[in-house]
Amino acid sequence: MKNLILFFVILLVSNSYSQSFVDTKGKAHFFSKATIENIEATSTQTICALNTDSKKVFAKIPIKSFEFHDKLMEEHFNENYLESEKIPYATLDAAISESIDFAKDGVYDLTLVGTFDLHGVKKPVSIKGKLTIANGLPTTATADFIVALADYKIKIPKIVAMSIAETIKVDVEFNFVKYEKK
Repeated sequence: MKNLILFFVILLVSNSYSQSFVDTKGKAHFFSKATIENIEATSTQTICALNTDSKKVFAKIPIKSFEFHDKLMEEHFNENYLESEKIPYATLDAAISESIDFAKDGVYDLTLVGTFDLHGVKKPVSIKGKLTIANGLPTTATADFIVALADYKIKIPKIVAMSIAETIKVDVEFNFVKYEKK
């Protein structure tokens, strides 16, 4: 896992003086409100890296890390809908579009503009979020967005269409620590 994290951080670091921050146990959660039953799952294995010089953000979610209250639902999610054996990760490669003074404490509204890759389909996205800076360092980031299943070629069989919403609400939370080169 540490090699994987190091790889992501290296991708983000534009030069040896860059400020990079990581979270290796970020939270990703989704909720689907449907007629018959709601579907909800959470992952606490989301990796996120932020480079304050380039304003680049990269996040990677292992699909199999989502935990459901119903194990059968989890199995169907992985095997039938997200095909996690074949496509094991969802990723976000984006940049913060606003000008942010990363040394000034506060809570900042931000927009991430980039590419979200889910189920092997890459789509341009614009995601609203918040970044908290404390003691001159980014500490927490949150965001929420809607994913339309059809946009990512996630097929829902007609027999269960009443059980699964066409759009899913996703929210994420990251608690950053400064990346120190060893």
